[in-house]
Amino acid sequence: MSRARGAQASGGGVRMGPVSLFALVVALCLAVMAVLAVTTARASMALAERQAAFTADDYANEAVGQELLARVRAVADEGGADGVGARLDDLLVACSAEGGPAVTATINEGQLSAHIESGSGRCLDVVLAIGENGEVSVGSWRATTLWDEDTGDVLWTGQK
Repeated sequence: MSRARGAQASGGGVRMGPVSLFALVVALCLAVMAVLAVTTARASMALAERQAAFTADDYANEAVGQELLARVRAVADEGGADGVGARLDDLLVACSAEGGPAVTATINEGQLSAHIESGSGRCLDVVLAIGENGEVSVGSWRATTLWDEDTGDVLWTGQK
């Protein structure tokens, strides 16, 4: 009988070495995936916050641009392009708000060119055509971003 027990004990069952090794590999893979998931979520949140700030600046620029357009139309109804030119500084002050986008404009031969810029570098460039009869039409309405090229990194060109 002792021989039967010995054969039964040594031949059957699962050894714990391979199972432990497999469990360790699975746990390491899960830990790496968890770290990657958290890193990706943080990067996505930072990108979403930056996009939200740019969108808010775009809306602020649009609001100032619409305000400028409405005020130019009101002044142009009274005095045409000459009236807008005479009151341009007052119009810009009325459209500018403390802490809001900066507004600059010039008028030349019945064409008003305005540049509205937020602190983040988001811009709105507006061109308005003012007719002699006081009619104001939009020549262009373009949202842009200021770009500061970083030339600090020097790549090796292969030449000495």
